[in-house]
Amino acid sequence: MTPLPMLNLPVELVHTILSYLPNSDIKSLRLVSKQYCDSVQLRLSRVFLSANPLNIKVFRAVADHEEFRHNITEIIWDDARLSHGGDDIIHPEQGIWLPNTDISDNEIDEFNEEEDWDEGLEDPYFREEDYDCVQLVIRSRRFKRQRCPHWFKAACKQSLERTIDRRSGSSLLPVECPSIQDLCEVGPSLGECWEYYRQLVKKQDDVLAGGYDEEAFVYGLEKFTALRRVTVTPSTHNLLFGPFYQTPMIRAFPPGFFYPIPFGWPTSLTEEPEDVPAFPWQTVDERQREKYRGFRIAIRALAQHKHDVVELSLDARLRFTGINCRIFEDPCPEYDNFVEVLKHPGFRRLDLPLIFGGTGSEPRWQSFRNGKLRAALSEAGDLEEFSFYTAGLDGYFEGDEPPISTVPVLVESMFPLEKWHKLLHFELSRFIVSQTNVISCLSKLPDTVVSVKLSLLVFVDGEYSWHVFLEEMRKQIQEKTLWLNSRPNVIIGTEKDMCGNGDVIWFEKEIHAFLYEDAENPFESPPDIGPKFEWGTWKDALDPYSL
Repeated sequence: MTPLPMLNLPVELVHTILSYLPNSDIKSLRLVSKQYCDSVQLRLSRVFLSANPLNIKVFRAVADHEEFRHNITEIIWDDARLSHGGDDIIHPEQGIWLPNTDISDNEIDEFNEEEDWDEGLEDPYFREEDYDCVQLVIRSRRFKRQRCPHWFKAACKQSLERTIDRRSGSSLLPVECPSIQDLCEVGPSLGECWEYYRQLVKKQDDVLAGGYDEEAFVYGLEKFTALRRVTVTPSTHNLLFGPFYQTPMIRAFPPGFFYPIPFGWPTSLTEEPEDVPAFPWQTVDERQREKYRGFRIAIRALAQHKHDVVELSLDARLRFTGINCRIFEDPCPEYDNFVEVLKHPGFRRLDLPLIFGGTGSEPRWQSFRNGKLRAALSEAGDLEEFSFYTAGLDGYFEGDEPPISTVPVLVESMFPLEKWHKLLHFELSRFIVSQTNVISCLSKLPDTVVSVKLSLLVFVDGEYSWHVFLEEMRKQIQEKTLWLNSRPNVIIGTEKDMCGNGDVIWFEKEIHAFLYEDAENPFESPPDIGPKFEWGTWKDALDPYSL
């Protein structure tokens, strides 16, 4: 029997089937026939923005569409800009600053026409199998004897290294290149990648010079009537062939396109958080402040224009990066605008990552002790979801014993828990804390809280272990001194192998069973500090499909 066309099925069934398709497949389906084009609609709830003309073009097209614009609830701002080379390109594992090279045509003499790889850039800690994969690609026809600047070739190699290093978590290679051998053959040569990349940077410079991204954002605030959330992230590009967000710009890349992955905000790629110093905001030059261009524009526009945005997510994806904490010290427009955003009636969600690394003997905690962060957060009386994490633990990871002089900031001195009567979710990550103080903080959460997420914490007491922390939590729950009238869902995250590389083991069902059902503690008892073997669920913070 000849099967009936799909559209002859009941409408409800067709819509159910199509609900599983991503927009990219729906676009293809709409091209099949006029019937599909008329009956199958795109599901647009978010739009992307960055200093790229294609992203801006699509953003404005949606804003001008009389049907789509009323469905947009979120703007995602890619706050990472493509590099010109020079001192904003850093070797991920060794911290090597690459030579300054202009993007312009007159740098023709800087090109390397012969294969003369700098062995000094090889990573001595790279796994042998990954090293072999990288060497296979960089010695293939796509890399060898290509006409492009040395810094571009070196940066592409570094991007490739990081991608291959993470591919054990999931396949991050492009569909067109399912194997390393395919990656050597399929796609543009490095010289062609350079020409494409150079044009991208020139277009980006035009956008920045004209402020077209800021104009588009303000326009979106006016046109998107259902807009509720603004997300600003430095991590859109993430890895080669594995971006966190498929923006129009990224979707337009040629298959197998090599380029230096931009990281946006100041970022430690050496696994040493103190490598991201938080310089006094009043004294840093405009070039350093502009690393936060999207964040600064977004909070300024939200503070000055009419809108219904009630959620602000500064999404660093557990990288060693975040907003400079020194905006919470001396007076500055960024602090004032941030406060105005939190004052908005009904403001309900804030994701706040901060860097507070210092240099030498410079204090690293003063931004959290002066009360300005607490004062700002106090303005968000309707807050329902709050996530806070940092980059800058002075090089310490879970299980490290901090120096005896380390005095953690009291959590409740930073967060006005007594004013958050509607709080549903509380998250604290990558912070030096006292176990006693954290439990005390949890006891002050309102009864409305339904979930608590704690991860990557460095303890100064309790034998520095999650085991002791959870034992004390269960004891206080049983004694009714913690959560007398509620049983929030508790999620714990710990670094896999305690290496600080973004591989996180998460515990949820195991924690619930231990705290409320008297099951086994999922963590080893001291002097061991890690989770029990094969307990928990491992997720890669750099895998776009993991978190």
